[in-house]
Amino acid sequence: MKYIIDILKSGLSFRQYKEISNCKCHWNTIYNFFIKLRKTNIISLTYHDTVNRYTNKYLNKSSNKSPNIIITDTSLIINKLGIDNIGYNPQLLKHKTSKISLICDIKGIPLEANIYNGSVYDSKILNIQLDEFIKNNNNLLNNNNILLGDAGYDSNQLRNKVISGNIGKLLTAKNKRNTKNKDKLNALKLSPEIKLLLKERIKIEHTNAHLKQYKRLSIRYDKYSYNYQVFLYLACINLILNRTNLK
Repeated sequence: MKYIIDILKSGLSFRQYKEISNCKCHWNTIYNFFIKLRKTNIISLTYHDTVNRYTNKYLNKSSNKSPNIIITDTSLIINKLGIDNIGYNPQLLKHKTSKISLICDIKGIPLEANIYNGSVYDSKILNIQLDEFIKNNNNLLNNNNILLGDAGYDSNQLRNKVISGNIGKLLTAKNKRNTKNKDKLNALKLSPEIKLLLKERIKIEHTNAHLKQYKRLSIRYDKYSYNYQVFLYLACINLILNRTNLK
């Protein structure tokens, strides 16, 4: 397991890691162990168990308490060798990309992390990811929560899903791209309280930056997204353990 963590941090392939490091195992032994972890879903189950232990210990689960602030955002990942969950994105036209989508708490702890096609809109990604969030974080569901997002999530369909899923309410910056009418623009202005609350989105930006420090995540070399997802879960587990007192 130590060797796989080193590969996550260094970004080396399994072959390169054997050549450069002092590892006594054959690279194929490490790779086969990694594949067994992926096929048995051990890393995925460990990640979700770690998140549940964290939420049970640190986050409010009663609707009578102060609301939990939850934040969502995506981060583009340049693709080199991947063949699935990739697509062209206007921000990086020369590259096919993937997207990491996170749902974090106010401390930047990733409560849900997934990889998606880079050409899919953020609102559509969240619409899919909320189903996983409801399934894996049932202990957090109450209408007192507040989910923060940028203007890419300004969607009535998403707001209705957040309410119907008992997640709380969705607050976003307003999408002003479709109108130049001054009256409509004035109607889209946010209150000072909501503007102040939306500044907390910087926490998820810090988490995205932290995850990209793992070189295996910053550029995708994994052919299949389910292998990349394992490295993403490992990085999230490491981040949670480093930021909390969980053991």
